Amino acid sequence: MATGAIWTRWCLIIKPKNIFLATVNFFLFCVGATQVTRIFVWRQSEEGKNAVAVAKELTKEEGQVVEGVVKDTADAAKQAVKA
Repeated sequence: MATGAIWTRWCLIIKPKNIFLATVNFFLFCVGATQVTRIFVWRQSEEGKNAVAVAKELTKEEGQVVEGVVKDTADAAKQAVKA
């Protein structure tokens, strides 16, 4: 999805502009967005949860990862000050 968006933009800013390649990359972006949407809907139906519950779950997991990184960094800083 991101590749299509990036290359579409690139095809329009280079000289000479390549409109046909930009069109192909735009459709690549559209296909990627469609696939991501299909995956999201499929996961939602598999788990029997709504979109809000899925988003909350993902946010909770990311929050736990961030907390671990912050704790590790704080511990490393404390050890560096002690040394």
